[in-house]
Amino acid sequence: MADNYVFLGPPGAGKGTLGELFCQDKGVIHVSTGQLLRDEMAAGSELGLQVKELIASGALVSDDIVTAMVSKRLGQADILEHGCLLDGYPRTVAQADSLAEILSANGTKLTATVLIDAERSMLIGRLTARRMCSNKECGAIYNLSVKKPVKEGVCDRCGSPLYQRSDDSEATALGRLKVYDEQTAPLIEYYRQRGQLVTTMSTDAPIEDNYQAMLKALEGHC
Repeated sequence: MADNYVFLGPPGAGKGTLGELFCQDKGVIHVSTGQLLRDEMAAGSELGLQVKELIASGALVSDDIVTAMVSKRLGQADILEHGCLLDGYPRTVAQADSLAEILSANGTKLTATVLIDAERSMLIGRLTARRMCSNKECGAIYNLSVKKPVKEGVCDRCGSPLYQRSDDSEATALGRLKVYDEQTAPLIEYYRQRGQLVTTMSTDAPIEDNYQAMLKALEGHC
């Protein structure tokens, strides 16, 4: 049976970087809800058209639509064979219940939920040091604290200029962490009660050290 994982953690904890290493190492497929939304809109599917209308009107994409997209993706052959790492889903207890139903219907289950936590002072430093690739098709993310580009101001992947988002300020960082605490705390408890939660701490150590610490925490779950 293929392994399926959920990564949780505050913004700036390094979920994306550790998740990328994990997918390469374990052969599971990265499933990002943001990318699913973009793919459905690009394909012009019925779900994609609904999302496009909602975004155009300034409305939020409903749980039902996001869950439908996740269900469709997780039922595809490559996921059933190799498993997946879910990024951005679930965000609520209701979504966690839906995920359990989707996996059960597919004849699979959740292997583990990994909580990647970190000290708040470090998170704020990381969030205000983020740089984004200006090429939307690339979408690479760097951090001047933990993941610098080889050449300052230039994307390693595609050579496009990097930029700093206007909302990457300390006040915004604190706001994002507050929202995370409010929304994610129930989800952490949800998976802890089910014995599916694995916790690892992200530090200012090299990425490989943080990755090895995460693997050690996951021993017995991979």
